[in-house]
Amino acid sequence: MKIKNIETIALRDNADGNVTSWNPTYGNSKHGAPSSTGGYDITVVRVFTDDGITGIGQCEAPSLIIDAIIKSSLGLENLLINEDPTQVKRLWQKMYNSTGVFGRRGVVIGAIGAIETALWDITGKYYKKPIHELLWKSFTTSAGIFEAKKEVTPYATVYPPGNNLEEMESRINFAISKGFKAIKIEEWPGQFANVDRETDVSVIKRARSILGENRDLMIDVQNKWVDVGQALETIKYIEEFNIYFIEAPLPADNIYGYKKLAESTNIRIAAGDWGFTTRHEFSDLLSIGRLDVVQPSSVRAGGLEEILYIAENAYKFGSLCVPHTWCHVIGLAAELHLAAIVPNMPYFEFPVAFPKTPLVTDLLVPQINLLENGNIEVPSRAGLGFDLNEDVLKEYRVDPY
Repeated sequence: MKIKNIETIALRDNADGNVTSWNPTYGNSKHGAPSSTGGYDITVVRVFTDDGITGIGQCEAPSLIIDAIIKSSLGLENLLINEDPTQVKRLWQKMYNSTGVFGRRGVVIGAIGAIETALWDITGKYYKKPIHELLWKSFTTSAGIFEAKKEVTPYATVYPPGNNLEEMESRINFAISKGFKAIKIEEWPGQFANVDRETDVSVIKRARSILGENRDLMIDVQNKWVDVGQALETIKYIEEFNIYFIEAPLPADNIYGYKKLAESTNIRIAAGDWGFTTRHEFSDLLSIGRLDVVQPSSVRAGGLEEILYIAENAYKFGSLCVPHTWCHVIGLAAELHLAAIVPNMPYFEFPVAFPKTPLVTDLLVPQINLLENGNIEVPSRAGLGFDLNEDVLKEYRVDPY
C-alpha cells in the first residue's frame, strides 16, 4: 500500500451570519472570499492510498495556507507520494526534518499533525484496529492504567457564553441538558475579563450557581489579563467558587509571568492552545512556566503521538494534559483515542457552539454523542472510527481560501 495523493478540503458555513471569530481583527473579506467572522471555517485533510483506504485529519488554520503547505513544490505531498502510510513515525520525522528551515513550529506543524492523524487512521483501518491500540504508550511509574478506557469524559466549551448573565445561564443549561459533567465559559465583551473585577465575580458566581457543586467549572481568559497582579486580583475573589482551571490568563509569550502566577494561587493554571506546538514548546511551559495543565491542540500541536509526548512530560511534572480542539470534530475524534490511554487526561474539549452548525454536529459518521452518564464511548472501530459525511461536504465545500 502506497500514498497516492493528499487533499485539502475547505468547508464554510455562514450560519446566521453573526458568528464571532475568536480573532475579530479579521472582519473584511477581499475578492469575494468569506471573512473569518460571520461563519465557521473548517480545514480537513484527506490522504488517499493506491488500494482505496483513506484517512482523515484536521487543522485549525486557514485552508489556503494548509493547501499551500501540502501542495507546493517543497510541500508535504511531494515528501509522501509512494511512501508506506503505515510507517507513521518515520514519515512524521521525514516531514518535520524536510520542512525544518521554514517549519519546526506554527502552521507547518499543524499541517504535519493533520496528515499524521490521517496516517494513523489509515494504519488502523489497514490492521483493523482502533488507533488507541496502536498508539499505546508506557508512562513511567503510571499507576492504574494497563488497558484502554472504555469511556472517556469531555468538558463542554460554551462559546460564545452570551452577552449577559441571562443568556449565559440559558447556554450553560443547554450544555447541562446534554449531560456534560464539566463546563468551560469564555471571556466575552461586556462579560468576564473585559469590564472589571466585580463583573468577573458576578459571572463566575452565576455560573457556579447554575452548575451546582457536582460539576467542574473551567474559565478561559483568552490572554486578556495584562499582568500577574491583575490576574490575582480576580482570582482572589473567585477562588471560593471551586474553579477547576483558569486557561490562558496571560499573553502566550509571558512564560515567566505564568511561573509567578502558578506559584501564587491554588487554582490550576492552564495554557497551550494559543499557537503552541510540539513537545519542545510545551517543555518550556512545564519547566519554566510551571503550568498545572497543558492544553496541546489536537488540530495544531503536531499530531497524536506528539500529544502523547507532551502528556508524558506533563505527567513527570505532576501536571494534567487536557487537549484543545474547539469546533474541529476530527480533532475531537482523535481526543477520544488519546484520553483512552493517557493517565493524566481527565477531560478533553467538546464544542457546544452557538449558533449550531452541521460542521460540528454532522461532519462525522457516526455522530459523537454523550452517554447518559456524561461520558463518550471510545470507538472500537478501525482507525479513528469515523468517516466524513459526504452530504455535509457536498453542501459546505468551497475552494481553499
